[in-house]
Amino acid sequence: MKRLVPKMIKLLVRYYSGNADALQKRVNERITRKFNIWVAEKKYCRPDIGLSEVAAEFEVSEEELSYFFSTIMGCRFSSIRKRLRLEEARRLINENPNMKIIQVANLVGIKDKCNFRKQFKETFNISPSEWQAECRRHKKIK
Repeated sequence: MKRLVPKMIKLLVRYYSGNADALQKRVNERITRKFNIWVAEKKYCRPDIGLSEVAAEFEVSEEELSYFFSTIMGCRFSSIRKRLRLEEARRLINENPNMKIIQVANLVGIKDKCNFRKQFKETFNISPSEWQAECRRHKKIK
């Protein structure tokens, strides 16, 4: 009996760790599907959207979602949300070069114009107004 218990424990540990890997893979696949839809619907533009709201929307725990972003995506949720918002802002300015910068910031979910300008410049090495001026020049050339 003394030998049987350790063998059974090893078997149980191996069984449950294998199931845990399969379960984590299914969770990651589900999150990936939901994340792709979330991005396509531009839900990242909602102001004050945080990890807890997205986790509830994806029907997973905050820990699972945080783990997904850090391991699968390679960075935190807030960094991904910021990048998506700024890419959308750059696209909006390019398509609508006469739109006010504060309006663009609000459309992508960033309420503060100064914060928006700082983030935009840090990400693209150009201010939103400079980008807007370039887009205006480019539109006139066409």
